Amino acid sequence: MIDYETWLLDTGDVVIQNKAAKGYDSLPSVEKAVYCLWVIDYAIRNSGTLEPVFELHPTSLQELSNFAASETFPALQLLLESLGSPEAEEKYYSLFSAACSELATRYGHT
Repeated sequence: MIDYETWLLDTGDVVIQNKAAKGYDSLPSVEKAVYCLWVIDYAIRNSGTLEPVFELHPTSLQELSNFAASETFPALQLLLESLGSPEAEEKYYSLFSAACSELATRYGHT
């Protein structure tokens, strides 16, 4: 079984290095999606809120939502939709692995 928290950290690190070397706009859409989820995950795990998202990459939520819809990733879409609910943090953790699995599968096919 894959530890998706570790997967996101490791893959996010690769994407961050690519972003630093080439610029965000040059990243493929799946790498942009990984980066956006990394930003959201960082915010939730470190502050329990989405506030850091608006400092790190303000468009993360919208970009990832657009990507999830275009790729038909239901778990990722559900995770993003749940972020506005009163139980956002709890729902985030319960949907995290399924959402990462969708993204990891797509990332592995690029």
